[in-house]
Amino acid sequence: MAEAVLIVKDMKCGGCAQNVENALRTLPGISSVNVDLKTGKVKVDHEGKASVDQMKQKIKDAGYRPE
Repeated sequence: MAEAVLIVKDMKCGGCAQNVENALRTLPGISSVNVDLKTGKVKVDHEGKASVDQMKQKIKDAGYRPE
């Protein structure tokens, strides 16, 4: 199992966090997503089937700007 940590600073509420989590869960091999609104960190546990670039694109598609 691998872990990716992404930074998404423009999330403002629980709904934003849920949108990011739901978007990432559509990718193959994602086992868990943990969003920390205060820090903007999004921790993703995955099986390596989805790349970090694919994760960032899903976040962008949901309307947010990953760093």
